[in-house]
Amino acid sequence: MCAKPNLDDAKACLARAQRHYRELNELAGPDKLWGFTEGQDGDTGEWFNCLHLDRGRLVAAKPVLADSATNAISALDHVAAAIAKANGHDRLRWLHYPLGLTDDDFNEACGKTKDALGDAMLGVLANARQAHPVERHHIEAARQISNDGKHWGFRPADGKAAAIQLVVPGNGHKVFDLPADAFAAADAHEFYRGQERLPKGDYLIVVNLLVSGLDDGLPDAANSILECSFRFVRGVIDAVAAAGAGEDDHTA
Repeated sequence: MCAKPNLDDAKACLARAQRHYRELNELAGPDKLWGFTEGQDGDTGEWFNCLHLDRGRLVAAKPVLADSATNAISALDHVAAAIAKANGHDRLRWLHYPLGLTDDDFNEACGKTKDALGDAMLGVLANARQAHPVERHHIEAARQISNDGKHWGFRPADGKAAAIQLVVPGNGHKVFDLPADAFAAADAHEFYRGQERLPKGDYLIVVNLLVSGLDDGLPDAANSILECSFRFVRGVIDAVAAAGAGEDDHTA
């Protein structure tokens, strides 16, 4: 390698992915996506409490989720481009960062980019991948979200609530478990009904923003997919930057 890879574009893409992630949380965070109502049945006199899902926000969240995933994957492609440029290559329209969930898939992808990236840098990328065994699954999930968002359709985003905890100051807490399919079709679920009114307190919800339709075995929680993908991308950028700095020291 004759020059140090310029990773500014890759870092900018990662920063953009993280901004989209913040936008996603502002749009579909637990305090935005879920709400509570209380009422009293006029016929029975029973009190009831419902948890509501704002499904419109789920629809609005889909392109934001795809944008975040796309920028994370683009950051990796810009890493590959930076290496190729440092190796003296002009525009390579076929070049993508070598990703692969399995070792065989990764090695096959590396073989396609060997002429552009070189054995030394492919070794750096392999080591970076080896250092993030868990995150490989998340970056693959992000790749699928990105590809579908660009070429087919946005991955459906589903809200799932597992349980509600009512914390009453000075009087402990009550936990209400929710059916797994509580919000499969409905936008509201009655989690309590009784003659006694629930005491005033703070509600805590065990929730996830899930991504539907990904390959079996891949994570489906949007927050986990994006946060782990960012960690994978940052690890790659740092590894290539360190290798480039070492090359400068070696040639000085």
